[in-house]
Amino acid sequence: MSATPTSEVLEAWKPYLDSITNWEAVVEGIEPKQTGCGPVYELDNPIPGRPNESFAIADMRNIGITEPHYHPDGPEAETEIYIVLQGLGLIVVGGREQQIEKGSVIATPPDTTHYTVPAGELVLAVINTPSFKPENYVPIHATDPEFGFDQAQYDRLTPAA
Repeated sequence: MSATPTSEVLEAWKPYLDSITNWEAVVEGIEPKQTGCGPVYELDNPIPGRPNESFAIADMRNIGITEPHYHPDGPEAETEIYIVLQGLGLIVVGGREQQIEKGSVIATPPDTTHYTVPAGELVLAVINTPSFKPENYVPIHATDPEFGFDQAQYDRLTPAA
């Protein structure tokens, strides 16, 4: 199964994402999963007719840097799309640094290491296409240039304790 183009996914999700004025109300009563990306609230997909996409909200307000990871290519290769709901930060996708703010959209293709350096109360909506599967989350803990990870870059961006 091939991934749906990011522009099509965003077009389908835009009305719902625009309706989120209070993300905390959206996740009320949902127990977050503690992850290398902070607390993640996995929600039911609210978009009819799109069963191959999943939705979550990642609360990065209280972490210094997320765990670098990638989603492997293959028959169920996931593209991960972040939409900034609030706050500021820096995201690194395949070694490329990009400042993010409310409304920013970042798409990460399979086999590409990515991580985030939150600042200013960062909270993201996360859409995976096809749907997220925990076994497709592969942490990076050593230099692995095949997936665009640079340990020196990560160390430079990691906030001082």
